[in-house]
Amino acid sequence: MKFEIDKIAVANSFSKAASRYDQFAQLQRDIGNQLFASLKIRKPGNCLDLGCGTGYFSEKLLNESAIQSLVCFDMSVGMLNFLQNNRNLAACCIQGDMDLLPFADKQFSTVFSNLAVQWSCDLNQLLIQLKRILKSGGELNFSTLLAGTLKELSDAWLKVDNYPHTNTFLTLTNIQEMLESIGFSKVTIKTETITLYYKNVLDVMRDLKGIGANQVHGHNHQRPQGRSLINKLEQGYASCKNSSGLLPLSYQVCYIKARK
Repeated sequence: MKFEIDKIAVANSFSKAASRYDQFAQLQRDIGNQLFASLKIRKPGNCLDLGCGTGYFSEKLLNESAIQSLVCFDMSVGMLNFLQNNRNLAACCIQGDMDLLPFADKQFSTVFSNLAVQWSCDLNQLLIQLKRILKSGGELNFSTLLAGTLKELSDAWLKVDNYPHTNTFLTLTNIQEMLESIGFSKVTIKTETITLYYKNVLDVMRDLKGIGANQVHGHNHQRPQGRSLINKLEQGYASCKNSSGLLPLSYQVCYIKARK
């Protein structure tokens, strides 16, 4: 399955969010910490932090004795600038598109990627590239989001118009089939549902904007604005409120480890 993604718009959105990203990104850190906790580097070598963002996990990776060198790769110039200006890392920073990885065959022993691969236009081709740049026995470690993520918000938008306002996510079966067909081995997968709660729709939208995740795959129509929009979204969300009157927002999270 391929997605139409405006990479420039996505990169700009993340660049605008870079300075405040860490203030809003508790969910991303929690998921990344789960992924990092399962990291077991079998052989010393080079590591790629794919979609490194502000470098929060880049620091942790460099503290691993088995990682001899680190490449921080991200499509957002703003994120990489933040990393270079705010973290004292002995790492190589490269700006680029993950769908066009500029790396040599068998360059890395480890690839770490936290909540980034959902911005690939073609995950199957990305996984083929990642296998190519991994050394024999190298390990791929990534987290991503599955179908069903942001369902409450998607349903609420149906009260406003018929356009998709949240991204389309792959199913677990989609990803399992890709990994199998490409030939990764020792594949382990863990999934979980994480639900956040908000006082109102404005807080939901601010949170998504705060982490730069307010771009939608392949949909560039003009979004409605103003109080009437918020009122309609509130109405659409009303049936989801919990007993405390809070609005849920669910994330279907997938953690994957695979070996070349």
